[in-house]
Amino acid sequence: MIKLTIDLKILKKFRQAHPTPVNAAPRILAKYLSVLTELIEAAAHQERTAFMSKKGLYSINVSKLHQCCQFGKERTRLHKWLEDNGLSLIEIVERGNNINGLNSWVKLTELVTLEDVIAEAVTSRNLTDQEIDELLIGSADADAELLARLYPELNKNLTTEQMTKTFDIVPVDIASIENYITWLLTEADLLSEVKREQIIRQAKTILTVARQLQGKYLQRKKRSEFGRMYYEGISVQNVNKSLRRAMLGDCWEYDVRSSVVAWKMSFSKGFLQAAGYKEEVRKAFNTTLWYLEGKSEFMQHLQSYTFADESNVAVDLQTKLIKEAMTALCFGARLSMHGWCTDDVGWKNPALGSIIKNEAERRRFVSCKLVQDFVREQNVLDNYIFDMVKRDVPELLKNPLLRTNKRPSKSKIVAYVYQKTETQAMAYAYKFLASQKIKVLAKIHDAFIVRNQLLDSVKFELESYVRLETNNEYWRLGENQLHRWGEVISQEEKQRIAEHKAFIANEPEYMREKLKKRIEQGS
Repeated sequence: MIKLTIDLKILKKFRQAHPTPVNAAPRILAKYLSVLTELIEAAAHQERTAFMSKKGLYSINVSKLHQCCQFGKERTRLHKWLEDNGLSLIEIVERGNNINGLNSWVKLTELVTLEDVIAEAVTSRNLTDQEIDELLIGSADADAELLARLYPELNKNLTTEQMTKTFDIVPVDIASIENYITWLLTEADLLSEVKREQIIRQAKTILTVARQLQGKYLQRKKRSEFGRMYYEGISVQNVNKSLRRAMLGDCWEYDVRSSVVAWKMSFSKGFLQAAGYKEEVRKAFNTTLWYLEGKSEFMQHLQSYTFADESNVAVDLQTKLIKEAMTALCFGARLSMHGWCTDDVGWKNPALGSIIKNEAERRRFVSCKLVQDFVREQNVLDNYIFDMVKRDVPELLKNPLLRTNKRPSKSKIVAYVYQKTETQAMAYAYKFLASQKIKVLAKIHDAFIVRNQLLDSVKFELESYVRLETNNEYWRLGENQLHRWGEVISQEEKQRIAEHKAFIANEPEYMREKLKKRIEQGS
């Protein structure tokens, strides 16, 4: 989808510096350009600001360019040779940091020409049906090149076992995703141009792969050391919900309700017994149980308390911000208004500050008794879980992944134990579904997607089985139906409808003129 072409003078000068073997220079340059194209393509799939898009900036790992393509007896790196000879293909605008994993912001130099059919299509609001079809169909050579770049293993005739070990295979509703791309190109007026471009690019990649693999999309597995299964590149996990339903078509999504909070609550009885409290769970953790059992009411109460009637934040956005803020608190974010100094003389801003940006609204959220009680109850459970780990699994405290400033991090350890337990709970769920001959289309951490709605009896048995196996009485599933993306009206049909409406609107004037002429002719 992105094609880079370099100035011919680069090849000419490189041939002069590296004349033998005869075909080595173009081959090495082509490999370097392929790596750069892949980095730019990957960056274009990620979230980009309007500023980055306007300035032609991309976030890439420049070290990958440094590491590729050595030549000559001295193993000179091509990237450095290009820099030393004033032939660089990229200019670093803001240098990244290998220590914290930040990429560099770069832009292409005048020696590189970029062709991007998707960016061009997004900027045009007057695409014809033929132009849309051409974008959807693509180029056979370019499509094959993309498939080879994403999945080089496919040339090795992998066995079924090797395939399932490397990939999770997801079925794709090709017609649905084509309709979704068409809608994005012609009707998605509420999305910014930058966002539309990103989503179209992701959708087109899925479509291109699925077309060549008989309606299948491959998600390359990338297991986290915390236990969760992630995927490299585009997957059902990291695309937006609209693209997910366009990709999968008609299906049903089941997610664990308030998963991390439900998991923590499974330790509530143990805490009360260990602490010698005779208080009932419902009284000791009243706010948390309200969050679990009456979440809609809980969130509405919190939203009305946080945002005043005159707030300039749209109601839909208010709901989204409250949900994000509560999720952050569930995963250990501090209930703090301002930042704090870290042990390494750095500064850390609170997560809530990046979610609820208005200081007055953030202050109301932080000072809300409902929020404070919820955080207090969560802290009690976090401390109990952390103490259990110190007593029963002390070796975890030495794991460098779970330490901050050379000390065990309570939040990291709790998150680690949670994700390990979550993975096991979902494994029990998948085992049950397999026993019922129910195929899982896609897995999303604490959620799964199946083609048809589960019978009430099956859902009840599934929940009961996982609760029993995990000793968590609060584990229960939410249910959401996803619909495939229907056919979008063609541009030609839209034009015909517009002309018809214009004719109807002007018909009275047309009839008056016609009658006037008849009268004049009759007289």
